[in-house]
Amino acid sequence: MKRCVFLGLVFIFAFAITAYGQRSKESLEREIAALQREIATANALLKENKKSKQVTLNQVSILDKKIQQRQQLIKTYKQQIGVLDNSIRGGQARIKTLQSDLKELRMEYSKMLVFAYKNRNHYDRLGFLLASKDFNQAYSRMRYIRQFNDARKEKMNRIAATEKQVSDEVLSCQTARHRQEELMKDEKVQQGTLQKEKDVLNTQVETLKKEGSRIQQSIKKKQQEQQRLQKLVEQIIAEEIRKANVAKGKKGEGKSMALTPAEKKLSTGFAGNKGALPWPAERGVIASTFGKHEHPVSSKVIVTNNGIDIATPAHAKARSVFEGVVVSVNKLTATNNAVIIRHGDYFTVYSNLEEVYVKRGDKVKTKEDIGRVHTDTAEGKTELHFELWHGKEKTNPASWLAR
Repeated sequence: MKRCVFLGLVFIFAFAITAYGQRSKESLEREIAALQREIATANALLKENKKSKQVTLNQVSILDKKIQQRQQLIKTYKQQIGVLDNSIRGGQARIKTLQSDLKELRMEYSKMLVFAYKNRNHYDRLGFLLASKDFNQAYSRMRYIRQFNDARKEKMNRIAATEKQVSDEVLSCQTARHRQEELMKDEKVQQGTLQKEKDVLNTQVETLKKEGSRIQQSIKKKQQEQQRLQKLVEQIIAEEIRKANVAKGKKGEGKSMALTPAEKKLSTGFAGNKGALPWPAERGVIASTFGKHEHPVSSKVIVTNNGIDIATPAHAKARSVFEGVVVSVNKLTATNNAVIIRHGDYFTVYSNLEEVYVKRGDKVKTKEDIGRVHTDTAEGKTELHFELWHGKEKTNPASWLAR
């Protein structure tokens, strides 16, 4: 009885570990697949950018991002190898336990066969039953014969089931070992590729550093556009808050925004999709992240980004990440239009659009195309700038988007 309880606890514990390991393994497999897709997108963008005769900031940004993705891929490979290693060790332990249990079952079955052989004269069913003194004894003997046969069948079934479990565990271990070997080989390849990419990045950065005036001019131009955009966004949001509050009979100024029941529902729906919003471009790589960070070439220059910059293929379309109402369409430069969409008390901003498909007051749906992203042929880049605001507070858009 104690052994049965012990074996039961062992299998429950082993099953729990296996289930957890399986979930982790599947999660890591999904992450590996996602990272491989992101790296493929970055490669496609870099190939497209090679059309430019000179090294550009965009190339450096995308390559830097790809290196980060490859580092994460290598890290994920190592985690997956660790999970598989634990799975193999757990499987080997279970095989050992099952083999021990199988040995004991076979010994018990062997004893039953020996017992049956030694007492075979008593198991002539008809003679055994006819030799009974009375009906009650005959009934008891019949039950005994039936129970003995049932016990033999049960032992045979348990032996067969245990043999299958052992076979399945062995196959599972072999599959895990094969996958582990594949990942280790791929990790080695990724390490070699990573070093080559780092060398290329260093070379490109050094090349750009020699072109100080061109880089400074590019930085200055982008900063000016960002300042104009920030001023525009702040004005539009402040005006939307003022109008909404006045409509509700409240003070126009303020951070909070009065919402209608429909707007509250829309705002709640938007907030509920944090981490699951579709990308504002169908394909792309985040070339510049949210917040303050050093410029990839001029380390003395601190870049402040109110959103994220997404490098996309040429002719890419910008699309709304959620249903809402277009509250502003403005031209910042000849080739840079900005669209602002309101989602209750949330606002999304899409800029660097060469062509716009919507106008102020339009209701848009999730993933609806709102414009075409501008392609800078001189820099060899197509880049969408995307921001997300909650009222007057800007937030990191990357944390809101799906992987």
